[in-house]
Amino acid sequence: ANSNYQKLGKGIPNVKPAYTDAKNIKKYFMESLGVREGNIIFEKDATRAQLMSIFGSNDDHRGKLFNWTKPNVSKVYVYYAGHGAPAGDKGTTYLVPSDTDSETVQLTAYPLKQLYSNLGKVPATSITVILEACFSGNSQGGNLLVNTSGISVVPRMPSTPKKITVISAGAANQVASWEE
Repeated sequence: ANSNYQKLGKGIPNVKPAYTDAKNIKKYFMESLGVREGNIIFEKDATRAQLMSIFGSNDDHRGKLFNWTKPNVSKVYVYYAGHGAPAGDKGTTYLVPSDTDSETVQLTAYPLKQLYSNLGKVPATSITVILEACFSGNSQGGNLLVNTSGISVVPRMPSTPKKITVISAGAANQVASWEE
């Protein structure tokens, strides 16, 4: 649940409903799906380092989630509430950690392609990814890419391994908004 970007981030608006959304999805996983609280990795305002610790890096895919998974037994659910953004000249899409710098998203955020690649190596029976984020670079709280001088970056969503199901708040070019 990445809500507070003002504390650590540079020039990124907050995502007001992220904490409440994450709290409620955690409750759903526990009460409706029977997931034990001890099997849930729950982070508020995760930094890039924390995301790498959980999901792995480009050099090593074996983060906490990989290590916690029982091969061919575990079902994995990943829920992310916070900003997503396109960056770079190729429109690469990123999850935006709480410590991301809006001027260097491609250097300080977590690539969605990396998430999908690393999740594809997790030995679970199924993996469901729920993204309460959009990748347009815009939000109700303001633009994430504040110094773009009217240039728009077209986001390119990465492909996913066959065992991963993705549920997203919107298409790559749509703004995911929230109710007040």
